[in-house]
Amino acid sequence: MTFALDDVGKDYWGNRLEVNTELVLQRQADHVHFMRWVDRLPQRPRVLAAQHLGVAADLGVKKTREALLEHKDDLVAMMLVEAATAGKRTYAINEVAKARLSAEAVEQCWVSGEKYDRLALMWLLYIDDPANLELVFRLHQVQKKGFARMVLDKALAPPTTKVWDLLTPKSLQVILDAYEEEKRSLRQSHCAAVLTDGGNFQVFVKRDLRPSFVAHGRDNVFGWDPEWIVLDFEPDLRRVYICSVSPDVPLHLANRIATAYFGEKVWYDNESLYSSGDHVRAFVESLMQEPERLPLVEVTVANSPLDGGVQLRIKDPGKQSVAPAILHLQALAGTNPLGELSDIESMKVHKFKKLVKLILEPSESTDEVVVRYSDQPLSGKERREFEQLMEHEYAITVLSTEKRYAT
Repeated sequence: MTFALDDVGKDYWGNRLEVNTELVLQRQADHVHFMRWVDRLPQRPRVLAAQHLGVAADLGVKKTREALLEHKDDLVAMMLVEAATAGKRTYAINEVAKARLSAEAVEQCWVSGEKYDRLALMWLLYIDDPANLELVFRLHQVQKKGFARMVLDKALAPPTTKVWDLLTPKSLQVILDAYEEEKRSLRQSHCAAVLTDGGNFQVFVKRDLRPSFVAHGRDNVFGWDPEWIVLDFEPDLRRVYICSVSPDVPLHLANRIATAYFGEKVWYDNESLYSSGDHVRAFVESLMQEPERLPLVEVTVANSPLDGGVQLRIKDPGKQSVAPAILHLQALAGTNPLGELSDIESMKVHKFKKLVKLILEPSESTDEVVVRYSDQPLSGKERREFEQLMEHEYAITVLSTEKRYAT
């Protein structure tokens, strides 16, 4: 007998979690493959599966594995959970687990230090509520790229329309369909979810990106490479944070949503929040004078003190501060290569065991600077901490290097 998923199961695992259910079921039906899968189950997922299926806890490893082999169909769910776990950011799994599970449940999955068994956490999340896995999937999507910070082009009075009446999958789908039909794109956009925790509204759109195909034996199955677009709206829709691959379509969609909300044509522009030039200079000076506080591991400057004013990049591959090298160069050349903010093309600092790139955009008319940072490598918690560090310690507001443009 072959296990089969009903339509609800196929939609949940295949469409909402992007799990290849056909492949998982083929592997489950292959007895040899299933035996090997049970044999390689790590300790914590194995114990949790046994507990869930009512297998005695004192059988020992070998007897427990033999008992689990008798629950072939019951373990399809764990095989699907394992497939849904693959490739997901550990941060996303841990955040949802800590929010949705009890401390005792999370403790069961502890490995060492701050490390937890990912599959064990995902299994407990699934047992608690299958919707939890979709939260992990959404949080993983949010962390994959940086967010372009956009602001409305003009101030508007709040409309009579209630924002939660517009920001529903059904209402938004109408806007998405109208855009694709008007542009004759031959693509489809699907509003997969709208999430809110009482603050911002996160709109998740799955859109056909570019024509593609996958191989299935000798045959090719043609379709589209998908793009996941995340539109993170503030409650009054004055700002939107856009996470996407394509630079223009997500912005057009956000503009149409805001236009429908305010009842008049509006659009979003990339936000530029300026910081005082004096504060930025003080920050650069602190990188030189206090190299251990926030190590400056790479800097690229134009108009260097070298002959011809060539571009100069100073980098330490070991993630140590390059401040001593810059001070040495300054002593030799008699001029500070970081003396003019307009000459600093980019810097990289070492934080959270990662490289965070900073780009300075000086104003042409005032002594102010827009400071942007590469938020893509950082988790949500790390992004918040870095932004707070720059704000509280240096009085500098940093924005993502991500931008969006309408073409």
